[in-house]
Amino acid sequence: MVTLAQVARQAGVSTAAASLVLSGKSEGRVGARTAQRVRDTAEELGYVRDALAGGLRTKRTLTLGVLGEQVLSTPYAVSMIDGILNASRDLGWSVIFTDSGGDPEQTRRAANELRSRRVDAIVQAAMYHQKVRVPAGLTNVAVLNGFADRDSIMGVVPDEAEAAREAVVHLLELGHRRIGHITHDDETATAVSLRRDAYRTTLRQAGVPLDPALVVAGGNDPAGADASARQLLDREDRPTAVFCYNDGIAAGVYRVAASLGLSIPEELSVVGFDDLLLISTNLAPPLTTMRLPHYEMADWLVRRLATGNVLAITHRFPCELVVRESTAPPPISG
Repeated sequence: MVTLAQVARQAGVSTAAASLVLSGKSEGRVGARTAQRVRDTAEELGYVRDALAGGLRTKRTLTLGVLGEQVLSTPYAVSMIDGILNASRDLGWSVIFTDSGGDPEQTRRAANELRSRRVDAIVQAAMYHQKVRVPAGLTNVAVLNGFADRDSIMGVVPDEAEAAREAVVHLLELGHRRIGHITHDDETATAVSLRRDAYRTTLRQAGVPLDPALVVAGGNDPAGADASARQLLDREDRPTAVFCYNDGIAAGVYRVAASLGLSIPEELSVVGFDDLLLISTNLAPPLTTMRLPHYEMADWLVRRLATGNVLAITHRFPCELVVRESTAPPPISG
């Protein structure tokens, strides 16, 4: 491993001067030509600055630890990871990723590993909006896409209720009055109740009678989505529009609609949730959906942690309604 002393000797400067240049503190203290020679020499020799050793002196390593819970291996993580990496790059920070798989003991071990590496801040990222158990003893930690199990820790989440309201309002404004809702049968998921309650409240405020038969809960997999969609659509008084808990369930509505000979959006409008591009832009027609603000939440959270501007509250981020071709006014006969 190339040392700082070797770089200094090769460049013909003192070790102190080389240190100033390679730590970005040489302006006004080392001549521009000399500083460039030091940087060129370091690159030629393959020198890599020891951030940990520097951190021992400054008490900061400019390193962010990211502790995922069944996040980093899922498609939902892409936007969050992009937000974390881009914000960290802008700030000049490095990032260490680890994922516990949601196991409490593995989460504790992963947290200890990050602390042993003297990270300056930790983002604990959840796969979906939920309460997150944060290991004891962590400092400068915040929860991404969830809220902590205690009030002293900041979290950032999507504004699920407002997003569901916007989705239903979109359908109401198109003229739909018989609007179904297919949700997930996991009542422990925070988003389930928030989206379902907002659906009901929005219809009630619009003066649309609530029909319990138009709310169906089922599994969050293709078989469950298809079963729920068939329960809702294979009836004479089917809805003219469906608001789905996520894009995967919306894909099930597409499959069942096709099997029943229903045309989207001419006979049935469909709105999803997530804007998971692997699904939403590959359905025919492309899916109208609520886009989760994963990138924006991650970017904002990293910058707040880096500056120490952390408030122990849960911040809600707006979701964007992405209107594509799966929604239209209801058929005249509807």
